[in-house]
Amino acid sequence: MSDNLSVTMEVKGLKEALKTINSIDKKLRREIGKEIKAIGERTVVQAINQLIPSGSPTRGMDHRGRTGWNAKNQVVKVKTNTRNARRRNINQGANYESVGVVTVGTSTAAMAIADMAGKAGNAKSRGGKKARPNFSKELDAKLGAPSRMVWEGGLRAIPEFQNELKPVIARVMYLSNQELAKRGGF
Repeated sequence: MSDNLSVTMEVKGLKEALKTINSIDKKLRREIGKEIKAIGERTVVQAINQLIPSGSPTRGMDHRGRTGWNAKNQVVKVKTNTRNARRRNINQGANYESVGVVTVGTSTAAMAIADMAGKAGNAKSRGGKKARPNFSKELDAKLGAPSRMVWEGGLRAIPEFQNELKPVIARVMYLSNQELAKRGGF
């Protein structure tokens, strides 16, 4: 046996593995991103959509303006994200922010308002004379506590999402480890 044998091992997470794959084959990375997104839409978005009311949650949201409720327009989107930390956070020592690889968000103001109104405990209202003190209480009565749809639906879908994602993650990690072995990372 040789005494001067050195072995280095790099442990990487999903975000780093996706970046490694992107450096090899951008097409494959996009394909994997689409696969993750499809799983998210099948599981997470479906669970959230079940919680979105078909009609206006409050009488005041029953209009065609920016904050008006139209059930067809209440869209929930799934995205993959592998970006690095912002420069201001890198300066403070962060390599990666706590940004998930998979993010779920809404695309309309009405959905965001209906989902989160009252989260600050009714202590913050920027409406002045137009403020409706009963707005969040009315939403609480009809839809439950704040993060009524997105967070609640997301929590319900986590086990199914994780189970469906396992083979994709295994494939990503395998491909990433193969590339690291070629580069001499092991």
